[in-house]
Amino acid sequence: MAMIHGECPKCGKRVLHVNIENVVGVADGSSNARCLSYSCIHCHVVLGVQVDHRAKPRSRAKPAATAS
Repeated sequence: MAMIHGECPKCGKRVLHVNIENVVGVADGSSNARCLSYSCIHCHVVLGVQVDHRAKPRSRAKPAATAS
């Protein structure tokens, strides 16, 4: 079975590989979802973003304890 590759909507080159980046999704002003962004390796236009269901939840920074 042959693989079918699409074309980048911006530069028109074949999409054989993509850059993948971790990004944070924001909903209602709160960053609450780890996501993946896919972009063209030639022109860097974003081709898609999706929630990364395999990512671990973000750890929240705890307030620093004051020295007594």
